[in-house]
Amino acid sequence: MLIAKLLANVNVIDLEEKRDDMRKEDKIREMEKLLEELKAQDESAATIAESPSRKGFNVWKMPRTLYRFGTKPFLLIGLLILLLIAALPFAAFWAIKGSTFTESKGSFVEQVQALNELSTAQAYTKVIIERQDNAVFGKEIGIDLPGTKRQLLVVIPGSVKAGVDFSQVVEADIDVDEENRTAKLILPKPEFLGGPEILFEQVEVFSYEGLFREKADIKEGYELAETAKKMMIEETTGQGILELAEENAAKSVREMFQLVNYDVEVEFKE
Repeated sequence: MLIAKLLANVNVIDLEEKRDDMRKEDKIREMEKLLEELKAQDESAATIAESPSRKGFNVWKMPRTLYRFGTKPFLLIGLLILLLIAALPFAAFWAIKGSTFTESKGSFVEQVQALNELSTAQAYTKVIIERQDNAVFGKEIGIDLPGTKRQLLVVIPGSVKAGVDFSQVVEADIDVDEENRTAKLILPKPEFLGGPEILFEQVEVFSYEGLFREKADIKEGYELAETAKKMMIEETTGQGILELAEENAAKSVREMFQLVNYDVEVEFKE
């Protein structure tokens, strides 16, 4: 019995010691919790104390701040700027594309004149002009020095018309017999009408220029054209174009009067 009581007392003592230990642990936990709360209060106070200085703007921290907020929008803006720069040359080319060519055309009538000409013959001819000379710096020389020689061959086609100018016919040149239905006309001699016409689109030029020579200029071209016109008149006159024009004029007048049943005698002035 004694042993049992002793054991019971030991158990009671153990239980009390365990309770004391648990109380001590609870107190320690409460103290640790209080310490943590005090520490948290100290940190919040330090944060509040430091916050006024953080309100200022720090330039050196800006890149970090921008990066913190995100870099995607700035990358997109940068890409857009690069694309615009790359597109500028194409836009400029598109803007200047095209042509600045302008042309003004106009015409006006200087004079209107009635024509009483009857063209009764036309001749087509070609004039060949060959030139050879020596010159230095535009000045002609009489010595055939190397590099100063020029040979020029020009083929100029054209046409010449001949006929009668009826504006020169007066009342005295016409004798009409209505009873016998006959008439007598005295016409002026046939002549060249309008002058020779040069067919410039068919002109052929062959030239050889030395080292110190230049090609023919426009002034020489006009000179060659005038020379060609004179040669055309001389050539066609020699070929009898005026005589042919006279025969055709007489024939044409007779045929016109035959339409009204008149016999016509045609003569030409001397």
